[in-house]
Amino acid sequence: MITSEEIKSRLWDGATELRGSMDASRYKDYMLGLMFYKFLSDKTLETFRKTAGLGRISESELVEAYSQNREELGEELDKTIQQVLGYFVAPEYLYQKWIQDINTGDFEVQTVTDSLNNFEKNIAVTGDSDDFKGLFSSSTLDLSDTALGSNLNERSKNIKALINLFADLDMVALQKSDVLGDAYEYLIGMFAMESGKKAGEFYTPRQVSEIMAQIAAKTSNI
Repeated sequence: MITSEEIKSRLWDGATELRGSMDASRYKDYMLGLMFYKFLSDKTLETFRKTAGLGRISESELVEAYSQNREELGEELDKTIQQVLGYFVAPEYLYQKWIQDINTGDFEVQTVTDSLNNFEKNIAVTGDSDDFKGLFSSSTLDLSDTALGSNLNERSKNIKALINLFADLDMVALQKSDVLGDAYEYLIGMFAMESGKKAGEFYTPRQVSEIMAQIAAKTSNI
């Protein structure tokens, strides 16, 4: 298991290298947003694994099993995961699918945009649903922003590098050991320092911390 200090160092070094001249206050939205989407994807897969009664299998096998079950069960599976988490990430929009596309040379920035937009549609209609809405709004995560690269090729290269920062991290395991929360707060503080702001000005909107608390509470007994 990667330690808290190792993940902090790795992510901050990656952020420093990748963000180039982009202001820290803007780059942190992309970095923390994609980091959180990886968590949502991992949580979806882990919930599927447990509800399907699967043992410990490789991530690629789990993604394949999830895809096959979704083809067979459709909305029934969607609703099962939704009832547990309050949302679900469809197989074709998983963070793992982005990584697969990167590895096969089929990655397109539009796939990430489509995934973030699709997430909004897969939020359960409950009293807490408003907490999830707008998490990945285009005003916060505009992947067409020229600050990410002056042209599509540059933006694609930089977004792929950012996605790969989290590719091998098991966000569910990191959450359980509190490493994820420590890394999240560390990054917020470092971004704040870089931009000359107080850390309190830098926190991702309150909804994110509330959602993570709700997810932990809802799934603690799974």
